[in-house]
Amino acid sequence: MKVYLCLLVSYAGGIGNSIRYLSIAPRNNAMKVDQLDNLLCAGEKAGLFVGHTEAIVTGSLAGHNSIRLSLGMPLLELPRSLASGDLIACANEEIQQEEGLKKRYTFAGSDYFKRMKDLGLYITDEEVLKSKIERLKLLNIYGDKLI
Repeated sequence: MKVYLCLLVSYAGGIGNSIRYLSIAPRNNAMKVDQLDNLLCAGEKAGLFVGHTEAIVTGSLAGHNSIRLSLGMPLLELPRSLASGDLIACANEEIQQEEGLKKRYTFAGSDYFKRMKDLGLYITDEEVLKSKIERLKLLNIYGDKLI
């Protein structure tokens, strides 16, 4: 099966580096587009995410899952006990509501940053974070060679 990953890259010759305000592809929390067997998406195409970090988080997961999908492996969903997993799931839930479509989802501030702190997901201690990721058996998950 051929698998496609919807990535949008700005070709602005170094003048700009963002593509903004795209239509949202309905997707699951593994970044697979609904009703299409072989398409994954990331960044603002996957929700009202704002920022490069959010594009990296969703793009890394979508890229990883594109390989899993092509190999017939189960897709990875990041757990909500991690800020990245919670951001992906929370944004997906919120955009189902009219009010949620008026918000932007980012680690850098706004409503999601408050949520992240309230849930204890905002962790700056590297050792605490590493230990948490190890307990979830996700440390270096993107470094595992699947093929």
